[in-house]
This record gives sequence, structure tokens and C-alpha cells, in this order.
Amino acid sequence: MTDTGKRLGWLQGLRGVAAVGVVTCHCLINLPKDAPYPAGLIDIFYRLGAGVDLFFVISGFVMVHTTQGDPGGVRSAARFAVRRLQRIWPAYFVLTLAIGFSSFGWSLVGDEETRVRLAKSILFVPANYDSVYAHQIIAQGWTLGFEVYFYAIFAISLLFARTRWIFLAAWCSVTLVAVPLAYDASLTDVFESYATTDYPVGYLKLVTNPFIWEFVAGGIAGLIYHSALRIESAVLCSALARAAVAFAIWNTFDPFVPSLGVGLPFAMMITAVSVASKTIEIRAPRMLTYLGGISYTLYLEHLAIIYVLQSVYGFLGLKAQLSTVANIPVTVAACILTAALSSRFLEHDLPRLLLRVNRATSMTPRSFPVFPD
Repeated sequence: MTDTGKRLGWLQGLRGVAAVGVVTCHCLINLPKDAPYPAGLIDIFYRLGAGVDLFFVISGFVMVHTTQGDPGGVRSAARFAVRRLQRIWPAYFVLTLAIGFSSFGWSLVGDEETRVRLAKSILFVPANYDSVYAHQIIAQGWTLGFEVYFYAIFAISLLFARTRWIFLAAWCSVTLVAVPLAYDASLTDVFESYATTDYPVGYLKLVTNPFIWEFVAGGIAGLIYHSALRIESAVLCSALARAAVAFAIWNTFDPFVPSLGVGLPFAMMITAVSVASKTIEIRAPRMLTYLGGISYTLYLEHLAIIYVLQSVYGFLGLKAQLSTVANIPVTVAACILTAALSSRFLEHDLPRLLLRVNRATSMTPRSFPVFPD
């Protein structure tokens, strides 16, 4: 086996692909709607937003991969929850405050409606349920609502130890099939399910949304990777991995099934590549691996950077240059550079600082559980 460790370099590269795809898609907000563009070009950029689906599938895979062999129980569930929140919450909290104050000023905490929106954003709860985008302070924070929800369900599943897969299967059967059917919700369309279903409790729109299937599909890919399945032929492994990647790329730009069908080929790709990696060495380009390492900060910051660039270009009298397809690579590069400069503090130094503060302020060494990475 060529890649037996917990870290899979090619998976980090896929994170980089997903992040750059989303950033490129969001650069479309700079382009005028009525300008003449080459046929299909804008649709290509728009389809890169499928990076969100890829993130969800990767997340499901990682949850299974990093807990493989975990005996389960209360300590395991707590360890998983703490590690996940340590990974995503500090950076999200700081950037939510920074972007919130820059957008709303002191009304962020002085205005009751905005204050409630801030609190819900920080807690990863949708600020409203009119659309899947949730109206968070950080616009793309809506995806973290799905992420944290599935973290919680996965943590709960660890309490069931060896029967956790039975719990997860039962939970998904109820929330993703039985409940949507009871309320005539779509089982496959992530937007229709959210916008048109009248649930008695708003949060059920998130719980029952077909987006959750992408986490499930990623988790299944992780189980297959850790199974006994192995292909001994290096030639066959290479062909399988290449074909799966090609199919995922093709489906991104021409989905064979609308909505949910965008994410499932990503799960097929990760399954194929992970199984192939047992036999052959699969490496991502160093740049993509690096981008994967800063992908979380890049994802959280990029819309704010795009809006800052709009102000800078306007101040310099270059608004026309910003509103061109040719400027998209410049905007993407600016977002990457900003993330490169800030990711170390937000994703590494800040969580460690908070951990030290927690240890220093604890009444006793056992006041809060602290788990090693």
C-alpha cells in the first residue's frame, strides 16, 4: 500500500481545486449581466461553484477516514466534536466579526435584528429559511450550517460505538427520505427542497436537505477505502482513477442529474482514486496541495476580498477593467495571496492560542477535556 497514513496528499489537492473553483465562480459578480461573452463561457465559470459539492463529499470522507478504528463512546464523540470545532470555529468567529463590523459598523451589535443575525451566524444556524443561502454575516457561511450539522450527527453516532453505522443509516433514512416524503419535499433538488417545503420547524429544511447525501456519499467512499477492496493491477488502477476524474469533470459542466447529481460523481471519483492509491502512488501538484492547506481561509475570505477590490478599482478609476473576464485571474490571485498571508494565524496560531488560554484559565486541569491532535 502506498498511502497508509491518515493524511492523503491527493485529497488535499482536491480541496485546493474546490476552493479555487468557488472563488472563480464568485468572480462573476464583477461582470455586467448584459455584456457579450463567448458562448458558454459564463456557464463554465458558474459551474465551478460545484466546488461546494466537492467540499461536502471530501468532508464526509475525512470524517470516516480520521475516525477509522476509533472504538467509539463518549470520549470518542467528545474528541471528534472538539477537534472539528477547533478546526473551523476560531477562524470563522474572527472573520464573522471582522466582516460584520466592516459591513454594519456598530449596528452589528447595537441593532437587535442584526445582533440576532450575528448570533445565529456564529452558532452556524441559518438566519432565515427563505433560501438555502441562510443570510449569514459571511455569505458563504450557509455551507458551514450543513457541515456543523453533520459533524453533530456523526459525533452522536460515535456514542453507539460498533453500531454507529446502523444509527447513521437509520437517521438518514428518516431525515432524508421519510420526513421529506411526508411533507412532499424533493428528495434530490437541494434548492426546491429548501424553498418550497413548509416544515413546522425551520431547521428541518437544513436537516432534510438532499445536500446531506453528499456527506453520506463521501462517508461511504471512506468506508470503501478502508475495506479489504484492493485492485492489484497498477494499469487498471491508473485507468480507473483517470476515468473517474474525467467523468467527474465532465459531469461538473454537464450534469447527468440536476442538483444532487453534481456531487455524487465526486464521491465516485474519490472512491476510485482512494482505492487506486492502495496500489499506485497518487500525488497532487504541489501548488494544489498548498492551496488545499489554505482552502478554508480562502473560502471564508474570498467574497470580502472581491468586494474590497471593487472599492479599490473604483477608487483608482479602473472599474471597467475589473468588469472583464480577463481580470478574473487577477481577482483569484488576490484572494489566494490574502489567504496565504492570513491562513497561518487563522487556521493554526489562533486555535493554539485559544487552547493555551483555555488551559491557563481552567479552574482545574480537568475542567475541560483537551485532546491531542
